[in-house]
Amino acid sequence: MVARDDAPVAGEQAFFHVDGMHCASCERLISHVAAGVEGVLSMRACYTTGTAKVVYDPARIAESELSGRLSVAGYRFRPRGEPIPEYDENADLLRMLAGCCVASAVMMLSFVFVYPLHAGWVDPQDYAAIGWLAFSLVPSALFVLTTVQVFYVGAPILRGAHTALRVRGLNMDLLLALAFCSAYAYSVFQLWHGAADLYFDVASGVVAVVTIGRFLERGARETALREIGRFLNAEPARACVVRAGECFFCTADELAPGDRLVVREGETIPADGTIADGAGAVDESLLTGEPFPAARRHGDRVLGGAALREGRIEVDVGDRVRSRITELGQALWNAQVGAGGTTGRADRLAGLFVPLVLGLALLVGAGFLAAGAGPQRALLAALATLIVSCPCTFGLAIPLTLASATSAALQRGILVTRPELFDRGADVDIVAIDKTGTLSSGEMVVCSVVGPPEVASLAAAVERDSPHPVARAIAQLDRSSIARGVQHHPGRGASGMVGGRRVAVGSQVLFETLRWSVPPALAAQFPVSGRAGIVSYVGWDGVVHGAIVTRDQPRPQWESVVDRLRRRGRAVLLTGAASAEPYGSRFDEVFAGVPPEAKAAVVRKLRERGRVAMVGDGSNDAPALAEADVAVAFGAPTALAAQAAAIVVAGDRLDRVVDALDIVACARRRVRQNLGWALSYNAVAVPLAMTGLLNPLWAALAMTASSLLVVWNATRPLMPTPDPAVHDPQSTRRKAWIA
Repeated sequence: MVARDDAPVAGEQAFFHVDGMHCASCERLISHVAAGVEGVLSMRACYTTGTAKVVYDPARIAESELSGRLSVAGYRFRPRGEPIPEYDENADLLRMLAGCCVASAVMMLSFVFVYPLHAGWVDPQDYAAIGWLAFSLVPSALFVLTTVQVFYVGAPILRGAHTALRVRGLNMDLLLALAFCSAYAYSVFQLWHGAADLYFDVASGVVAVVTIGRFLERGARETALREIGRFLNAEPARACVVRAGECFFCTADELAPGDRLVVREGETIPADGTIADGAGAVDESLLTGEPFPAARRHGDRVLGGAALREGRIEVDVGDRVRSRITELGQALWNAQVGAGGTTGRADRLAGLFVPLVLGLALLVGAGFLAAGAGPQRALLAALATLIVSCPCTFGLAIPLTLASATSAALQRGILVTRPELFDRGADVDIVAIDKTGTLSSGEMVVCSVVGPPEVASLAAAVERDSPHPVARAIAQLDRSSIARGVQHHPGRGASGMVGGRRVAVGSQVLFETLRWSVPPALAAQFPVSGRAGIVSYVGWDGVVHGAIVTRDQPRPQWESVVDRLRRRGRAVLLTGAASAEPYGSRFDEVFAGVPPEAKAAVVRKLRERGRVAMVGDGSNDAPALAEADVAVAFGAPTALAAQAAAIVVAGDRLDRVVDALDIVACARRRVRQNLGWALSYNAVAVPLAMTGLLNPLWAALAMTASSLLVVWNATRPLMPTPDPAVHDPQSTRRKAWIA
């Protein structure tokens, strides 16, 4: 039996695109379909994104069999990796235009020949001269036109209703089909018996209005989900691998540690790795939100899921196969088909609405008959109640708001992995930020060189082959000298022979070990270790002659970002370094010298004062991220950090952390607005329909207008479109890459 609650179910996961979903009620119908499939343990579908997550028992059913077994009752399941054809709106557009034309003709004939008789404005004898036209040709034309409208234009609605009956469920299509088919059947019966009270206009108008509304709704959905679709389908179908001198193709799942990948122009990089040969322009916009391709050459890291726009490169996978797009894509798939919080409650509310509305319409019709009203009056009141009580605003507009917010976030390199965050909101009292890799770039730069001119060249020669970040920064100072016999002293520095002189570069502890003297005047310039940066002394011939100061480079505009975060609450800095300079002065509170294992305890303590948002980047931040109320993984987060976070901000734009919190807060407001409108609409429209004051056609117009209003509110821009030129320090370099 398929589980329908949100409790986790043990088993393998598979993700699918689903064709044939007509409305939010299809989510429940798909669950009925899955309940009859042997080996399927749980199912969760999302109408808004057209996706489904299936948890199955591989011992009872293979993943390859799921698509065929679940593709019944008009639904088609496409595996996650299968290319999805673009939506062709021509057929729907033709259907909508046909519906508009037919409905216009039916309305015109009804206004001229049917309504005057119903309202008593004219006597039937007034039509005696054109009786053949008024009482024979016009009713026949109305019958033919409405038949086309019901069975051609209304075919998708009838198909959805038939699906509901096949799986013994209820959906919105069934309610609509009952409404316009009842009006159509009643009119055919009256026409057969020669009566003049025909309601072909109601049947035709309802079908036209619903068709127009769904066409506009589909367009809004496609626009809102375009960015999500790019991300969900971004994984490469195959990879070109070189093993033992042979080149062959395999799937991304078949890659192994140590593989070398060949990526040609226009292809997607299958996995994270380092460029071993070649150069090119790499488009990482899907992962980081940066619009311009960046130059990448030998030794540079590249991300799985990025596209090679120019050039040809060979990539070494390394000792672990990892793809950033796969990890983030898995999180996005789970987010898109996950239910919880507001979304789950709205979904359940929509599910209760369908049987409730059906029962209410029957009671209204029976009540009018019991009160002595004619069958026509009872039918119209029941139809109006059936049509106006539409649960679409509950079942569609709330998930559509979240999908629109997810798309807006993806355009900025932001991924929201926990949909329940939209329910709790991003309102926080304290924002805790990790320093290294978040406020700082993690790249060391040389701030100053103290001493004679040869200090830089000699130090660069000794540090050239060291992997330490400080050594790499010093090695960039000069390339004119070469060191021989280099000895590395882990954690302290390095020494070697340069031009016949023994040169040492490192901390004061290294020179104390070597018993080289540091001049007091030089040591006095750096009284507090770590205050100005990391000090690397440089000496030769047994004496220290100078020093090089390096510092972790701050991210651009970090001050303004911290100031913006402080408007949300207290800003707290966490760092494992002994000093928090130059960042500490901007924060309300600083915790320095905090080891990785203690960060979670600090966040736990902060939560005693209020809701805490934690911003970090590495695996050592994962425990702290897990403790926070709102966890944000920033930069190039590790898999562990990304799994612990509710928001993943890729790239190096620190201001997007604030954008992420703003998007979540704005989406939460939209959700509340949409729920408020849906409840207000039903509170007004349902009583009007029950009392017979609302004609079925006006009920259809009100229902469609209500749904479109909520869809418009859900899909209108949450934030201004990001400007690629703003805060882009590398924009000039990206305009032309250097091979």
